[in-house]
Amino acid sequence: MLKDDASRERERRMEPVDSCSTGKTDRGGSPISFFRKRKALLAGMAMLGLVASLLAGFKGYIDSLARVAVTVPPHSYLSITPALAGIPYEDWTTTSKDGLKLAAWFIPAEGAPRKPPLIVVHGLGASKEFQINYIVLGHRLGFPVLAIDLRGHGKSEKTMTTLGGKEPLDLKAWTDKLGSKGYSSPLVWGTSLGAVTALRFVSEDPRARGVVADAPFDNLRNSLAVHARLFFGLPAFPFVDLVSWELERLYSLDPSKIDCVEAVEKIHVPILILAAEDDRRMPVGVVRKIYDAASEPKRWWVIPHSSHEERTFAPDFCHVVGDFLEFAATYPGQKH
Repeated sequence: MLKDDASRERERRMEPVDSCSTGKTDRGGSPISFFRKRKALLAGMAMLGLVASLLAGFKGYIDSLARVAVTVPPHSYLSITPALAGIPYEDWTTTSKDGLKLAAWFIPAEGAPRKPPLIVVHGLGASKEFQINYIVLGHRLGFPVLAIDLRGHGKSEKTMTTLGGKEPLDLKAWTDKLGSKGYSSPLVWGTSLGAVTALRFVSEDPRARGVVADAPFDNLRNSLAVHARLFFGLPAFPFVDLVSWELERLYSLDPSKIDCVEAVEKIHVPILILAAEDDRRMPVGVVRKIYDAASEPKRWWVIPHSSHEERTFAPDFCHVVGDFLEFAATYPGQKH
């Protein structure tokens, strides 16, 4: 009996050694149990590292989308001036309230100026050189024309675009400049980003006497959603919220505050809203929301067979715009 007890005790004491040698484990934390826990811990750490890398990559992607949104697109430089159309012009410069140097062409009206000045505002990635047809039409109608380069564009100081956020400051500076030259109560004709800028400026500045807004967006958040789908194939959720958050965090640009429907509700001068029939970037239904929110006197026209970028200045286009500008220039209660 004593021998059997001694044998069992010896076997019990040897069991851990046997377990190690045979590769088996027990419930009490043997080396194999330790190795398995270590393996699980390492796997968990690797998974956390992978998730962290994915999140960092995703954040980097969102940051890059926000950076693209505020970057002025490159464009071909056009060696064009009004002189090519036989129209004399002057190079003007001014400085915005936030300290940016701005450039423009001023085209005097022929004879004594009897009409208010017309400020022509280009779209994103363009410049005053792209507005030659606008300049020619305005000049032929007898308006003094000021064709501007928005901040970050053309000959104006290089900076990011704020997609209509701070660009109204450019129009304020140019209206001040016109006033210093004896011109007051301008009409404003803007296209795309220029239309957004024009609407927001006219809603804030009582000196403006009328506005043509060609293909503006309803609000920047919705426009981000449209462009995310068109250019990047991305769904609105969650990318619009994430990019909007990054725009505000990195660039102090709040997309919820750039709202043309809200702006037009504050406008009480003549307004013409234009949309292009085949525009996928600012669809007719989107632009129509701005017209519906506007007060009288207002006009609406859909440009036939045109995309967002295409303006052929066909006779019907010139008639609609020209007729409105003549109407706005002489609208009762307006001062020159």
